Amino acid sequence: MARFIEPRNIRSMLKKEFRQLFRDPRLRAMVFGPPVLMLLLFGYAVNTDVNEVRFAYSDGDRTYASRNFIDSFTASPVFKLYATVNSVPGAVALLDRGEIDFYLQIDPGFSERLKKGLTADIQVILDGTDSSRAAVTMSYINTITAAYSEDIMKQRIRLSVMRQGAAGRRMPGGVAMEERIFFNQAITSRNYFLPGVIGLLIALVTIMVTSMSIVKERESGTIEQINVSPLRPQEYIMGKMIPFSIVAMIDICLATFITIFWFNVPFQGSFLFLLGSGVVFILSTLAVGLYISTISETQQQAMLSSFLFFIPAIMLSGFIFPVYSMPESIQMITWFNPLRYFIEIIRGVFLKGTGIAVLWKQLALMLALGLSLLLLSVKRYSKRTA
Repeated sequence: MARFIEPRNIRSMLKKEFRQLFRDPRLRAMVFGPPVLMLLLFGYAVNTDVNEVRFAYSDGDRTYASRNFIDSFTASPVFKLYATVNSVPGAVALLDRGEIDFYLQIDPGFSERLKKGLTADIQVILDGTDSSRAAVTMSYINTITAAYSEDIMKQRIRLSVMRQGAAGRRMPGGVAMEERIFFNQAITSRNYFLPGVIGLLIALVTIMVTSMSIVKERESGTIEQINVSPLRPQEYIMGKMIPFSIVAMIDICLATFITIFWFNVPFQGSFLFLLGSGVVFILSTLAVGLYISTISETQQQAMLSSFLFFIPAIMLSGFIFPVYSMPESIQMITWFNPLRYFIEIIRGVFLKGTGIAVLWKQLALMLALGLSLLLLSVKRYSKRTA
């Protein structure tokens, strides 16, 4: 009975691929340089934390209460006072030029209404160009306004208690909230995005390199020598995958260490489980690249096909937009995206410390996708050589 693979053929193929990989300086730079450089770039550039919120204000009341209210904004490290204006048109001009994020207007009678126990209205005009930043900025404004209102309410209660001769007594009733944040206590976007960036970089490198591997040999004419050799299609595909798998695993380790020790992203899970999941993910992305290589005639076609796959894969991976917020029809398409499952796994391992007991479904689906695409690649290559 004939063997499915011949170890001698695999060894010969691996020697050839490793020699070709390390002989080409451009290929060496492509598989090791971009992951490190892009991870550093993403680590410093990708930051959705809302800070340095510039604002302008107009104080029509000019009392201690109004100044105290404005001081509650300037005392916050999030807000930065940019200008004081006298009219709404002046503030709108600043908003039009993008110089401020919001404008705060306090009308006359602010202090008087507070003394009478009435609601004192303020006006906020917000730049909504960036919807996510505007939403977070509005929540910050609401938080400071609520805290200021709470302080006023406490002062009234304290005065009322003192008048009754019970100074210092805690009033019964009310609600006290104690906040606790799990998994990302600092609430920094870098801790959320950087683990996902590792998946993006590994997918980009493996798909780009493998998508051009078979096409490159077809263009150079060496594919004809391989087709007439005793090498079986499955042996040829394995010989193509194993070297790039080893390189991709080195990239995962390198990117993980940079993320943890350079950017101080917390790592709560098992490094061995992360590596095991990385092996399955690399299998999936290499299979995608090999399939693209089998259907492409030139390296230019392979590169364009890689980008045609990679860009939608990013959009449908949950890296930027959560999958649950997508329409159900689009969510069904994400089931066939291995990048989605690896990003869920790597974020869970980094931030939550979850393992296979929780993430087995993502791991199984990613493995099924990888094996299916690998079989398609072998069959496609077999038909071309038949």
